Amino acid sequence: MKLRNLFLVALLFIGAVSFQSCKEEGCTDPKAANYNPDAEDDNGTCTFDKTDDIVEIAIRQVKTGQDASFVTARENFINLLTQQEYVYNDREYASFYHFNPAQDTARAVFIGMTQYEDLATFQEVGNTLGNTAEAGAFFSTFDALVFTAMKPKVAGTAVDLSTLATSGQILEVAVRDLSQYPNFDQADYDAKLQAFLDVLAQQTGRVAEYQWVSVLDPNIVVGMTVYESQQAFFTIASDPAFNANPSVGAFFASYPPNMGGEVSTVVK
Repeated sequence: MKLRNLFLVALLFIGAVSFQSCKEEGCTDPKAANYNPDAEDDNGTCTFDKTDDIVEIAIRQVKTGQDASFVTARENFINLLTQQEYVYNDREYASFYHFNPAQDTARAVFIGMTQYEDLATFQEVGNTLGNTAEAGAFFSTFDALVFTAMKPKVAGTAVDLSTLATSGQILEVAVRDLSQYPNFDQADYDAKLQAFLDVLAQQTGRVAEYQWVSVLDPNIVVGMTVYESQQAFFTIASDPAFNANPSVGAFFASYPPNMGGEVSTVVK
């Protein structure tokens, strides 16, 4: 009985030490917003700041005769990409309408977007995967029309790429290089953009709006509009009243999407 009692006391002691150790251990992930491995009364759960997340966007035009290879190589590369730590929410969209009238419509265009925990993660992952066989095989199947990494235009906006257009909805993407507009005036651009967006927000079938700024080149901005369906997009785009609205005309007359853009369906 004495030995048994000593054994029970030892177990209780070990349990108390273990409990105390867990109790004193805080979040140990250095990228977490609440990183503090020495915190007390913390269960070690980490939380992450989604307002500093970065979204990579790649608008890719498939090379002639490479359609099947593109799909296979994309899957292989994206599988590798999404295995990397702090990489989230990879999305893919297929374009059915191009803003650039000179664009080769015989070649398919896809828009890929990936969310990263922060800019450092984006850069680290790029350095890690850039020279892999998967990257080489994938990149050889397309021409890049647009490639950048971006953050929300409004600071403090949380990023969640998983909610950016669901199946059946339409995503419109317009890309502009502000440095290419003659005598560019930021205040004039912002005013005309907001006036246009106010009119667009009133249209039936318009679901959401996203405005982004590149973290690689602050002159590059990306506007995205989500529509409830393809029919909704074409109805708004062909509406005489919408197109005749002074705010719509003023914005596109002064700031057409000079880097192009795409209107797309959701692939995943």
